Amino acid sequence: MFELDAKQSQFDLASRVPVKVPKEAGTCVEWVSYFDKQYANAKVYNAFSVEELYMRAWGQLNQLADEWEPTIRGIYDIQVVLYLIQLCDALAEAKSGMYDFFYNAGYYFSKIAKHSHEQLTSVLREIDMEKAQKKYPEHLKDLASYVAVQAAKESEDSNTKWSETSKLLWSGLLNEKSLVADELARLRQIAADRGRDKRTREAAVVALAHFDILAGEDENAWDRVTTGFDEIKSQDWFGYLSTFVKERQWGRLLKWLRWLRPIIQQEALHHADEYLDFWREAAAYVDIDKEHREVMIGLLPASYGHYARFLLDKEEFQSWADLILALHVSPEYLDSAVLKKVERADVRVLLPIYHYAVEESIQYKNRDGYKQAVKLLKKLAAAYKKLKQTPRFEAYLVQLIKQYSRYRAFLEELRKGKLWI
Repeated sequence: MFELDAKQSQFDLASRVPVKVPKEAGTCVEWVSYFDKQYANAKVYNAFSVEELYMRAWGQLNQLADEWEPTIRGIYDIQVVLYLIQLCDALAEAKSGMYDFFYNAGYYFSKIAKHSHEQLTSVLREIDMEKAQKKYPEHLKDLASYVAVQAAKESEDSNTKWSETSKLLWSGLLNEKSLVADELARLRQIAADRGRDKRTREAAVVALAHFDILAGEDENAWDRVTTGFDEIKSQDWFGYLSTFVKERQWGRLLKWLRWLRPIIQQEALHHADEYLDFWREAAAYVDIDKEHREVMIGLLPASYGHYARFLLDKEEFQSWADLILALHVSPEYLDSAVLKKVERADVRVLLPIYHYAVEESIQYKNRDGYKQAVKLLKKLAAAYKKLKQTPRFEAYLVQLIKQYSRYRAFLEELRKGKLWI
């Protein structure tokens, strides 16, 4: 079994285990020993060459198991992916501090992450989990310890989110009674160990919360993270919300949205959009219009886009116009289709918006601002005409010209726009 001490590299296994081409009857440790022999000393010069090595190694190692029984083949493929992710992390760490290496590194490591996730999810979708748990328990123990070693080494700067990979495996293949019991004991020990660094203890708390959520014990998960963290980040939990949407667990989704609400209040500018997307999903199936509205109002101005769309869908055009004015949104930033929809429904609500925008544009006191003001005045003229109140517009225009009679450039733009002779 792989050592669980994060300070020990799995590369050390090569000196203790004979190197053999992977066999169907082999162990994970034997397979990794072979992988190490082939790739641990690979030379790379930039992030592109890391991704190139990853894809080449995947193809070479993957084909070695083409004739194996499907279940052990699936376990082998998982071990290959995990090893290659670790290899790429190690190669990147060896080049830390080298600007040339990390130039555009994000792009290439995102390709590695995408391929890895696709391969893992594909295997987990196809593998006979019950057979794997009964027939290959030692292999699964090795996979669990291998992931634990890597997750323990994860840092904020890691290219790979091993914690997410760990959750993926424990949500299915590794979710066997004895394995889970051992993992819970290990995680509890880490979480309670004040001698450990804060990041390691918090990672253990998150992992424990994951098992709570798998068991449907959401309140336990909330209590655990509330007491175990100085700061809870909403985005760490969005993956679960996505799962609830896929599984149509609307009641559970709503409970989580309510729990996250005070957290989102503190980080609305960054995560309100994602959070409100989940509210919209829930609102499509559950009668929560009043609460949904309250949430959006509470998150303004970050929730502007969601709330504006909500009001338009409800055909609450006056409230929509009040929102636009309150947030000083210029008509030039509003979708033309939206303006046409509101105009058809009730053109009167647009008048204050255009009036305010005209004044704002003039206050820029430059040619572009005056040109924008003229465009808005033409829209305002059309709105008054539709209401059969053209004399009111003309009276307003006269007052505007008088007020800004010293703004020669503005008067010139009015003439060009044929609004003043």
